[in-house]
Amino acid sequence: MKILIAEDDELLRTLLADFLSELGHAVKSAENGAELVKLALGERPDLVVTDLHMPEMAGNSMIAMMDMYPDLAGIPMIIISGATAGELADMGIPSEIPVLPKPFDFARITLELDKIFRK
Repeated sequence: MKILIAEDDELLRTLLADFLSELGHAVKSAENGAELVKLALGERPDLVVTDLHMPEMAGNSMIAMMDMYPDLAGIPMIIISGATAGELADMGIPSEIPVLPKPFDFARITLELDKIFRK
């Protein structure tokens, strides 16, 4: 499965990419939402894992931009963020996107991946 990651924290981005790669996924990563959209337009991913608070383009703006492209709309996503429930609501994050709190738990990520792949 092709997975794209958007995370501005280099250590978290690397840890997550390494973990997903070890599970057998083809993983590419970006420092922000704008970079991720460019990667996604070049090669449509099967899943996006994203932070919300990033420079240049935050996760909520990235989600909205991806929905504007027919080839990218509807790609499953997982959000990993320290945002509160109120912040998520204010950002307009769709309720069907799973949100995992930071610091994230690799077992929880695996569980969410399983749920997404079963759909």
